Amino acid sequence: MKNKILNYFVVILLIMTGMFATYDNPKLVEIPKKNFKYFLKKVGLIDSFHIEKDQQSIKTKDEEKDKKKQEFLANSFSFSIEKIKSLNRKTANLIFNKEGDYKIFTQRGELVTKKLISEINLPIDFTIEKEGGVKSVFSFEGKLYALLSRKSLGCSYSSLLNLKNQNEIFKTKCIQDIDKINFAGLGGAYIYYKDGILLSVGTPTHYSDKIDELAQKNNSLYGKILFLKTSEQDEKKLIYSIFSKGHRNPQGMVLINEKIYSTEHGPQGGDELNLIEKDGNYGWPIVSLGTRYGGKSYKKESLKFKEPIFSFSPAIAPSDLNICPRNLKEYYKDYTCFIGLTLKEMSLVIYLINKDEELISYEKIKLDKRLRHFGLNEDATLYLDKEDNFYFSSDGDGIYRAKFEKFR
Repeated sequence: MKNKILNYFVVILLIMTGMFATYDNPKLVEIPKKNFKYFLKKVGLIDSFHIEKDQQSIKTKDEEKDKKKQEFLANSFSFSIEKIKSLNRKTANLIFNKEGDYKIFTQRGELVTKKLISEINLPIDFTIEKEGGVKSVFSFEGKLYALLSRKSLGCSYSSLLNLKNQNEIFKTKCIQDIDKINFAGLGGAYIYYKDGILLSVGTPTHYSDKIDELAQKNNSLYGKILFLKTSEQDEKKLIYSIFSKGHRNPQGMVLINEKIYSTEHGPQGGDELNLIEKDGNYGWPIVSLGTRYGGKSYKKESLKFKEPIFSFSPAIAPSDLNICPRNLKEYYKDYTCFIGLTLKEMSLVIYLINKDEELISYEKIKLDKRLRHFGLNEDATLYLDKEDNFYFSSDGDGIYRAKFEKFR
């Protein structure tokens, strides 16, 4: 009887597979195909929606030419980069282990290693619509978590998931003003802090007053930096609380000398470098030195809100942020030194902060690439290999090895 049932199942499986493979309109079959693959995965017949060899590991003449070392002349030193991997994706994180092997998590929900591309364990309503996807992946106490966008029955929302069992740590309410959702604003910066993790959750839009206003509401998780830690009552459970609010889209965060620095996207102009304090309110969308899309300005300042250390106009679109590598940190030893990546400005930026928490210098090294993430150790610190190289990702381009050298 069991063999008969199994045979029927195999026949149905072959028929459905044939339908999917030969259907004339792939858009109409996309949802049932996704549901069917998800069913196969959940019952254990496949480990992933797809597991394949990484075709980008096959070298071509053009790739070999593209991987030649490039050198850029900075103010007091040189900066060299060299592509180590082509990758036509936006990253969600780039993590190295002690042996130098990497795990690249993409916003499309993939895990890329040196040999394989596989889909990570995401819910069926995961969506990449409206610039959505996986915005951050991090490890805490041996478990992987992902911040991502979702859409179900007309409800667009975000959640933080345990990637092993899809248990939700939190999920937001359905986002109103649905036509103006843009999940590029979801944030996703994180750092390990005290006994937990700080995670930024931005406002997912470019220009919606209704969505932006969530940043000031305590009953919404949008526009917040959250503190996550293990529950004292249940060691298997993560709990969260609001650490700070009034944020637009913080994509960079770093902890240096017990101080938290963050870079945040403004609207048109008004990108910010902030010193993050517990219970601080950073003013979005009430206060900003940027302007609305369409030209109207915001209130410039208010004593109710924390002012940025620095505001960038025109916008540079800051993404990741981390501490300076050893040799650059030693060179600027009299200052707090950290480095950042940018999207619109397509530059690596060196920030120098003095003892009064003032930004006294920022140097842009133009690379003409949309720069997304630094390569990290598993504890979110900057990964350095044995030659003191660090690594970063470039949107739709690949992974680069980089180094400051030839100091003058």
